[in-house]
Amino acid sequence: MTTQADCSIGLKKETTYGTAVVVDRFPEFVEESLAWNPTFVQGSGMRAGSRLGRSKRRVLTKQGAGGDIDIEMVSKGLGPFLEALFGSGVSTAVPAQTGAFQQLFAPTTTDPLPSYTIQKGIPTLGGGAVTAMTFLGAVCASGEFSASNAEIVKFKTTWDAKEVKTDVAYAAPSYVVGEELFHFAQGAITIGGSQTPPTATALATGGTVAATIEEFSVSFDNKIDDSGFNLGGGGKRSRRPVAGIAEAKGKVTAEYSDTVLRDAYLNQTPLALTLTFTAATTIGTSAKPTLQIHLPDIRLEGELPKSAAGGPVKQSIDFTVLDGLTAGAPFYVALVTTDATL
Repeated sequence: MTTQADCSIGLKKETTYGTAVVVDRFPEFVEESLAWNPTFVQGSGMRAGSRLGRSKRRVLTKQGAGGDIDIEMVSKGLGPFLEALFGSGVSTAVPAQTGAFQQLFAPTTTDPLPSYTIQKGIPTLGGGAVTAMTFLGAVCASGEFSASNAEIVKFKTTWDAKEVKTDVAYAAPSYVVGEELFHFAQGAITIGGSQTPPTATALATGGTVAATIEEFSVSFDNKIDDSGFNLGGGGKRSRRPVAGIAEAKGKVTAEYSDTVLRDAYLNQTPLALTLTFTAATTIGTSAKPTLQIHLPDIRLEGELPKSAAGGPVKQSIDFTVLDGLTAGAPFYVALVTTDATL
């Protein structure tokens, strides 16, 4: 017997694009919008005595699938999602911290992006069986991290899939244990100053602590192409999407306590930004579960401070993540976890 809350999402990396594998990683997701995306074409030829399109002249000419999956950032089990977004990731034992590992993710510079089988289970009304809808050849098109005031850190991924099937056996979910939520009260952010990017075993360090940031968000878009629908493919994409020139943008909301961000905006000063969430539990000897986003080179895009009718003045500041062409990557996500593998 089921209830309407017995929905599930599972995924696993594919060996061959569009060939189903049995999903084995099940996040506790918040929301999803995975759907079939067909293109129907209606023949337009006229026929005496008929004023409506004919049923025999309606054809399915193209099809795909995809949508969004929203999850909360936790200390375990999220490696596949981060690897899917950035296309690469490694998990390395942290020295002198038995049982602690650091997973490091950065944008790949090599095609193709990995593809995944994603299966969602939706229960029928009245306690009926869970129905499985399986999305094959799913590639992560983009992702967004958001840390809102007094909230849990969220991660939204958007997927482009080759097709959806309903005849793949349902894989009952099994969930990781011992995970911790990352949330606003654990967060700290540094903007500017001299910062050292993360490595395989060490988190980013340095910089100037910014004590007036209320909210933060950043997105990464792989800019995958929408081609690959070729003759002989049955109206489905016949190859993996190609990664394009990626785009990364974000926003911070800050109280106006000094002129640092204002002047950095006016002068287009390159700034490094590091956002870190550190949980309270100890893993290994002294390590803590940690989520860190490090952006070595951002440029602010506004705004100038405005009066607030007598209240605290705040700035809503957009920024763009750029590639400074220095050693390392332009975008990092690091996760200190007890997961030995992604």
